[in-house]
Amino acid sequence: MRVVVTGAAGFIGSHVAEILAVEGHEVLAIDDLSGGFEENVPAVCRFEKRGVETPLDALFGSFRPEAVYHLAAYAAEGLSHHIPVFNYRNNVLATANVLAAAYRCGSRHFTFTSSIAAYGHPEGSEPFSEESACRPCDPYGIAKLACEQHIAGMHRHFGRPDYTIFRPHNVFGPRQNVSDPYRNVVAIFMRCARQRKPMPIFGDGTQTRSFSYIAAVARCIAAAPFTERARNRTFNLGGDESMSVYELARNVATVMGVPLEVQWLPARKEVAHAHCRHDFSRSVFAEAYAHHVGIVEGLGLMADYVRSRPIPPPTECPAPIEILDELPPFWADRLRYDRSR
Repeated sequence: MRVVVTGAAGFIGSHVAEILAVEGHEVLAIDDLSGGFEENVPAVCRFEKRGVETPLDALFGSFRPEAVYHLAAYAAEGLSHHIPVFNYRNNVLATANVLAAAYRCGSRHFTFTSSIAAYGHPEGSEPFSEESACRPCDPYGIAKLACEQHIAGMHRHFGRPDYTIFRPHNVFGPRQNVSDPYRNVVAIFMRCARQRKPMPIFGDGTQTRSFSYIAAVARCIAAAPFTERARNRTFNLGGDESMSVYELARNVATVMGVPLEVQWLPARKEVAHAHCRHDFSRSVFAEAYAHHVGIVEGLGLMADYVRSRPIPPPTECPAPIEILDELPPFWADRLRYDRSR
């Protein structure tokens, strides 16, 4: 099958592209390299360096993908409060552009990676299920939910393409960008450990997440167009094991072989405890979940990867800060330095 993977030089996208290429599919990999690295793209894939907000009809029309995987996005949830216009352009407008191009070239399936951020704050102690109400509390979550609704609405109106929407959460593993200071706490902690710097923790570190190793996540996403029960459905995607941010820092220090050193920062506004149920995705993608790796084992695998290569230059904020109010001082100091360079 001919498939397009956007964000294919990024973390999750590169793993999905690799699985598809190994399975014998013809992969067109697209990425603007704003947060990913060309070395992540499997060598057998055709690579096009371009942003997904640019015109795509000529490219899609010549390649004629039967399925499109749209994973390109700047997924900095906390920072999205301060770059809302860029956030909506990068997520909503770009997704509408990719989906329209997929429709016009006759693609049969559209796979989209949304986010747990679409749910917002939990109302109780129960994990989110796919039936939970979506009340996103930040521009990133709002944008992802809008993308979901646009994809489903296009299918209702035109009858195609079929789609599968995933809401992954806190995914980590090899190829994750360790040099972005605004997102991916596991990667940030790994970089700090490698550089023998303290790991920054906002608040008291008791906030919890179900950190999810990449293996099963990427396999579920790759399998979507070939799984009948996944058509026109939405799935939570990730691990069930809970860990506090402080426990994460302690485990990262252990696997990286360094003493634990923490830089305690003022708390920022964020969801304290965010977790999902995965009964539905586990039942539909049972074969993919057979590759599940626990947090501690996954941290060890990622540590091996991080130690084996140089730390790349910092990946800075991709857009000017639009709203300075309540910008965490730790970020504000860095962004002030960036503007002065």
